Amino acid sequence: MVKIICSCLVFLSFAAAAQKGVHESIVFEKPPIIDGNVSDWTCEWWLDPDGKFLSNVGNDGENLYFRLKISDDLTQQKIGLFGLSLRLNPNGKKRGKVGLKYPVGKDASELKKEKPEAVNSETELAAKIRMKKELVSDVEVVELIGLAKENIISSRLGLANGIEAMIIALDDGSYTYEAKIPFKAFNIKKEDVKLLGIEFETGRLIVQNKNVTPNNGYGPTSRGPGMYGQQQPRMYYSNYQYNVLSSPGYLWLGIKLK
Repeated sequence: MVKIICSCLVFLSFAAAAQKGVHESIVFEKPPIIDGNVSDWTCEWWLDPDGKFLSNVGNDGENLYFRLKISDDLTQQKIGLFGLSLRLNPNGKKRGKVGLKYPVGKDASELKKEKPEAVNSETELAAKIRMKKELVSDVEVVELIGLAKENIISSRLGLANGIEAMIIALDDGSYTYEAKIPFKAFNIKKEDVKLLGIEFETGRLIVQNKNVTPNNGYGPTSRGPGMYGQQQPRMYYSNYQYNVLSSPGYLWLGIKLK
């Protein structure tokens, strides 16, 4: 009897692990408008075990719909500075080959200009929210991944294949993100997809040799404030410098389409 119970527990634990991150697609009575205002999604948020993202994915016969809410300061900073990628894998696995990058992040010249402002106890909350809004205030460029050998760069409003994307900063300091991707935009046959793998991944700071000034506005030995006023921890290894912005924020979802 003990062996049978133990076997059942092991089986259940494997089953739970296999279902981690797998969800049933949301079905809409009316598809959401892609404007960053996510209140027209009437479902409950899916929780991220790492606490970086709240998410949902839905579909109809022609399109996939995505929404995110990001409240984590560091993840927001990575999105604003280095971008956010959404990749699809029709085989239900990780490392999708097609999708989009939006926002695309700052270019090298902009990153050199990003110098966090000092905040004090009286203005800290207002300053944080203002800086968060500034990070995503002018994000009109989209990169399409997997349609050509090189990523296709277009204005957000100039896309001709039905893809839409929008990110906004709310007054409480959180980011909300929405996107719509037609199945045909990436030649995905909905009826052939048993499980759709979806990845959200922020960009990251590329760490450099400790003798080279990093591109976050501070020299290799400084400990300046982060984008939202927090101190950036620094740890040195043999030949490179650790920075909290050097690891991407990541979320994988397995979606059973309706």
